[in-house]
Amino acid sequence: MSSLLNRVRDGGESSSDEYTRVREEERKPLNAYHEETENDVQTAAEIYALKRTIKRTNLYLKVLVGLLSVTILALLSLQGPSAYKTIKEVKDRPKEAAEAVFQEAPKPKQMIKTPVPDIPMSKVTFEENKIYSERPNPESDAAWDALLPDGRGFVFIDNWKDYDLPPGEETEWGMIYSVAVFHQMHCLGQLRRFSWMFLDAITKNKTQEQAAITEMFEKQNHASHLHHCFDYLRQTIACGGDMAMEWPRTEKDGRRFAVDGWGIPHECKNWARSYYGVYG
Repeated sequence: MSSLLNRVRDGGESSSDEYTRVREEERKPLNAYHEETENDVQTAAEIYALKRTIKRTNLYLKVLVGLLSVTILALLSLQGPSAYKTIKEVKDRPKEAAEAVFQEAPKPKQMIKTPVPDIPMSKVTFEENKIYSERPNPESDAAWDALLPDGRGFVFIDNWKDYDLPPGEETEWGMIYSVAVFHQMHCLGQLRRFSWMFLDAITKNKTQEQAAITEMFEKQNHASHLHHCFDYLRQTIACGGDMAMEWPRTEKDGRRFAVDGWGIPHECKNWARSYYGVYG
């Protein structure tokens, strides 16, 4: 300790060889020559082993890439000229024709046999149509009635066994079956009908309406029909599984919090094709 203090008191003039060497080492570049030690030999061996590992890894990667290339070429050769033809057609045709080529890809196999032709999808933006929410009157009733074709959605299927169907309702003209979408519309129409009857019976205290409801629900068993529609439409909505993203409307004060579903685009089965495709 005393020798260190003495060197400090001397203002560093009596700096020892030890301190001089430290300063010289600080000035040396990192790659400058230095005396080889046992640690240096061990480090060199590790670097050599690492280089050999990298070389082996590169070799394995090259072999793997080569095998993948051969496999891809083999798969393309199995497809024959059709793969090249499709690509060439896409390059030679205009954009519309190229899109049509890709749209010709085979469709997923149907899980259920059906006599109904394929219904194309359409982009439909939901907008409010107040006639369907009006109370029953000649105009609104006609609008709802028009949603069902003649026969309320029942169709004749002569070759029903070809579609693995159980027997339908037997009539003198043949077996008839209900198309689900029109059954669903029928159920929704019933809910509309009863909701207005209940509303008038409660708010207007109409004795006639109350008597009609009592007749239908106690004597004609319409309650079970109504309850059936709730469960049936629940499963219908879950089956369709519409995953469209809905955003809130803009209120008069600029706030956005209420989602009413209007102005939202959806992917839908084309309704006109569904309606006229089955019934001509």
